[in-house]
Amino acid sequence: MGEIMKKVLFWDFDGTIIYPNESFLDALDRTVREFGDEIEREKIRQFLHTACTWYIPEVSYPNEIGERWWESLFGKFMSFFRECGIPESNWTQMNGYFKGRILDFGGYHLYEDAEEVLGKCREMGYENFMISNNFPELADIVKALGLGNYFKDYIVSSKIGYEKPRSEIFQQALKKAGFPEVSYMIGDNPIADIQGGRDAGMGTILVHAAVDSEADWICEKLIDIPALLQ
Repeated sequence: MGEIMKKVLFWDFDGTIIYPNESFLDALDRTVREFGDEIEREKIRQFLHTACTWYIPEVSYPNEIGERWWESLFGKFMSFFRECGIPESNWTQMNGYFKGRILDFGGYHLYEDAEEVLGKCREMGYENFMISNNFPELADIVKALGLGNYFKDYIVSSKIGYEKPRSEIFQQALKKAGFPEVSYMIGDNPIADIQGGRDAGMGTILVHAAVDSEADWICEKLIDIPALLQ
């Protein structure tokens, strides 16, 4: 008998498996208020677009991964706090409070069909991997949401130093998955997910996004995916 063809689905997280959110904006806004200060949300948003690595994928950071990723981020936070006149005596506690908010899985909400679709795809012989521009502990969140058994592994930008759509993160994902004969990138972002996946030689499925895209397929709901893969 011949070898069974290896088939892999690479899933994005935010906006794909879970409803889109502004978790970092909400957490930093809440942190500032919790410690008795107030900063306009738009100013916080603009700051985060300069501080969070996923907004600047052209910058690689292989020497600042894992816990060092947090340290780098918090260094930027402290400069921001100083600029906003927040007392230095609060900075360390504020960073800790922020991280606690981000790591609270209760702040993330699954699409209603996510678990069913992951299960169906696995039954069809596909292995599920996650590839996400996100914080290092993402796998813990996925497991806390009840999806740990559906994913074989996780490729997270802040653990390798490259963000989607960079080829490096996709090549690491393909290597971790054993260079499958069949692979699809599934996500909601036309650039990070679809362009990045296409450039890596993957099939692509755009979900939850009615936008112009070069994706092979566009699905309004996750539940539509298994029929495409048959």
